[in-house]
Amino acid sequence: MKYSKIILLTAAIFAALYFSFYTENLTERQKREEMSKYNPAQLVSAFMKDSLSSLERNALSVSVLAEGIKHDANGLAEKHGKVLGIGSPIFYIVKGECTDAKIVDGEEIHAVADGVNIKIPVKYIFGNNARDASGWFNIDDFKNTMDFNAVSAEMNKYITVQMAKFQIPEDGKFTFVGAVAVPPHSSDMSSLAIIPYLLKK
Repeated sequence: MKYSKIILLTAAIFAALYFSFYTENLTERQKREEMSKYNPAQLVSAFMKDSLSSLERNALSVSVLAEGIKHDANGLAEKHGKVLGIGSPIFYIVKGECTDAKIVDGEEIHAVADGVNIKIPVKYIFGNNARDASGWFNIDDFKNTMDFNAVSAEMNKYITVQMAKFQIPEDGKFTFVGAVAVPPHSSDMSSLAIIPYLLKK
């Protein structure tokens, strides 16, 4: 009985000591410290120039996204999606070739990709879809929510500037890489709103 008390007391002391120290992965700490050296515009510019090709390589085709959500939405989300929390949309990176593309009111491209109607804003880009789908930025790497949201704003601004340079070819065909936010439990892939990272003739 005496020995049992000693063992329990020792375990309690050990647990108290263990949880009294904050431990942090060294790589994560170094990453956060490195990112804190740059302002949001510099961070976005660096990632868009250096990591966009990686997004393109790992992007799902629109047809794979549509079929995956229709037949195994949970499996697709676990393998390819990004979720910020309970109730969050599921973010995917998609790519494809647009046909029958046309610009509407100078603000939005309407087109078809793999039989799915898509809309791509090119003048007014808002929200956090581009930031959250990319997986480049984690809120824990920033000092506060304001800095994290500043990255999103800069990313949208960067994309808007790039989209202003793009002209739809006469045949209405071009390729794209973009971000999609799919509501949880949604199976309707008849149309998609895509925030573009890249449009190519």
